[in-house]
Amino acid sequence: MKKNPVLYDPIYGRTLPSPITHHAEQHINFLPTPFDHKVDYLNDAKAATEIMPSFQIILLMILPSLIFGTSSVRAIGAHHIHPSSFVIMKPSSKHHWQRKRKHAASDSTSESSVTAPPSAPLYRAQGLVAIHKPLTWTSQDVVSYIRGILTRDAQDRNAVPSNSHGGDKRGKRKKQMMMKVGHGGTLDPLASGVLVLGIGSGTTQLQSYLEGDKRYVAVCELGYETTTLDAEGDIVKEMAWDHVQSVFNQEESTATSSVQSVLPKFRGKISQVPPLYSAIRVDGKRLYEIARKNDGSSEENKQDVEIPTRQVEIYELDVSTSLEEAVLRSGVVNGRKYRELAEEMTKQQKKDADDAKVADDAESGTEKDEESKSKSKNKKGKRNNKAKDNKKNNLFTDETIPTISFAENNFDLPQFALQISCGGGTYIRSLVRDIGYECGSVATMTGLVRTKQGPFLLGDALRREDWNADKIYEAIEKNNKDASVQ
Repeated sequence: MKKNPVLYDPIYGRTLPSPITHHAEQHINFLPTPFDHKVDYLNDAKAATEIMPSFQIILLMILPSLIFGTSSVRAIGAHHIHPSSFVIMKPSSKHHWQRKRKHAASDSTSESSVTAPPSAPLYRAQGLVAIHKPLTWTSQDVVSYIRGILTRDAQDRNAVPSNSHGGDKRGKRKKQMMMKVGHGGTLDPLASGVLVLGIGSGTTQLQSYLEGDKRYVAVCELGYETTTLDAEGDIVKEMAWDHVQSVFNQEESTATSSVQSVLPKFRGKISQVPPLYSAIRVDGKRLYEIARKNDGSSEENKQDVEIPTRQVEIYELDVSTSLEEAVLRSGVVNGRKYRELAEEMTKQQKKDADDAKVADDAESGTEKDEESKSKSKNKKGKRNNKAKDNKKNNLFTDETIPTISFAENNFDLPQFALQISCGGGTYIRSLVRDIGYECGSVATMTGLVRTKQGPFLLGDALRREDWNADKIYEAIEKNNKDASVQ
């Protein structure tokens, strides 16, 4: 029996099975094809000449050059191309295969390290927790802050991979592992009190808190109405209020002579027009976005907005002339002081900006080209306008904002306080506005505290000094235990 040729792989350093069969009729079926990733070698010329005619050997030498190019046929080391010693190779070089094997190993290691499961669970507990929202903070500010606390805790516990920003072997960036945190109902920046957060799987329970019952304490003032219906807006209406004789009903009270006398009309299911400055969408846009855009536009460019009415339900509605201690400690904006200080600070900021502009113009003088100066000014103006639209300039922090003190906890007209228990979707600012209209005047809400949301009371809410991972998870576990008992 004739001896089969020996195929040797000099790159991998191994002997490959021979593609040539014992029968001479099967000549050259071992030639490499474009879909074959192996490199075949024929080193035993004697065996080859015994099996195949010489013209087939010549054909074997020519075909690779015709198919793959002249670079496909190469000598190994200092060997010459000879019928008895030749190599048939793919166009790729030895270094290409070495780099490919190295990169494949690197990708495999990188992928395994990225997708390796963390050694600890991402959450120590999942569920709901009541947070006390401070004044001047938005609801989303609180969500972001709590998410940061829990994320750092997860990293300390090795629950978040350190290379979570790494890329996969296709070069795509992997998304950072983010803690799931959401809130169950927005509170305005000038409001404080209970804000229910969902952590992890608890975010799926938040919809019921958006629609569920809530309790508020609102401080109101007759005589003026603002664009935002709270102390932050500009005054747009002023009306006399002195025909309202008292907060509470008197023996000789008429239909509008006291605040208390108009409240029955607002109990039960009522129709309400939400404030212009609210998060409700109209034609795909938030109402507050349209309102802010109109503020900076001329009269002819202002967008007319028709705010749809909505049905809401008021379960309880009472009036008072003082606040409970827990409500005062939560933080209630002193509307009168807020407006006075805000007006002074706004004037000072405007003056400082004008002075800076004058100084800048004097420094530039006539040396600057007028045309380039005009272009620069226009670009700068566009950037500033965009920044003003997207970000509000907060005059106060939660520590500097003026609040009602214990010594000031005694209201008289035109000020009064309301205790409200209502269903989801109720705007307290709109309720105060409508009560003012019913009294034959106008009114604005100057302070607001949410005292209850679902089963969570103001005393259950974690104050800012207790915002840490241990306290948050402890509260979640307690709430989960209480919910399972019920």
